[in-house]
Amino acid sequence: MDENKEKKNQPAGNPLLFPILLLFAIYVAVGYVMHTEAVPGTETPPPQPPQTEQPVQTAAPVKRSTNGTRSIYLTFDDGPCENTPRVLDTLDRYGAKATFFTVGMYVDRYPETTKEIVRRGNLIACHTYTHDYEKCYASADAFIAETEKWKRSVQKTCGGVPPRLCVRFPGGSTTKYAADVRDDIIAQLNASGYRWFDWNAGDNDKWPKGNTKGLSDTEYFMQSYKECMGWFEDTPDVPVVFLFHDTEEGSVDILPDVLQDLINRGYNFRLLDEHPDWG
Repeated sequence: MDENKEKKNQPAGNPLLFPILLLFAIYVAVGYVMHTEAVPGTETPPPQPPQTEQPVQTAAPVKRSTNGTRSIYLTFDDGPCENTPRVLDTLDRYGAKATFFTVGMYVDRYPETTKEIVRRGNLIACHTYTHDYEKCYASADAFIAETEKWKRSVQKTCGGVPPRLCVRFPGGSTTKYAADVRDDIIAQLNASGYRWFDWNAGDNDKWPKGNTKGLSDTEYFMQSYKECMGWFEDTPDVPVVFLFHDTEEGSVDILPDVLQDLINRGYNFRLLDEHPDWG
């Protein structure tokens, strides 16, 4: 048989088959993409890597018990300082408020932090302008001058001062440096409408001599806190005025555990302008 004749008798291929297959492949590919692409607003976006350069809140807010029957007045001395924002964030997380006995020259140095103390509903109070024992206790008049200078700093920074002005002696009212002028200072404070407050509990963050077991700061401060709070177990009507220093990083570190423990013990957090001593 002639070779050319044999080829002529073979069935010819369908010239439309290749374009049809190509169109079908494109249809399948497009359909796949359309069905796997998330629709805005209807699907959960894929997880993203954490933005480590931004501050991350690592714990949800804690709901504070509102059924507490005891009162505690948390106080922080010697600030504001670089640790104070951490204190404020922790207080907010636990629904707690505190009284901040601030030093006037640090109010001038950290004006934005001072404003935050007030803006977040805490009480700003006076710990003199310099916290310098020689200046503060040179005389009763010198002490009052320190409080008035503090007052001007707070007025300038915050636009005003609290209606009830609380004062704390640097080193406490029993410090030996105030012995000769203490009574005169108290008389002048009372005459000026101030109230002064010491404390009846604390975490010993300024008393390292008590750490006789060589504990870390946080262990020692927490141990001291628990020992102090044990004193009040049988006296629920006694207001507790607790002393911390926001300048002490160890006190800031234990604050979440302290607040949770106080909530568990049934304490309500109050400010010193609510203290019974105001009458």
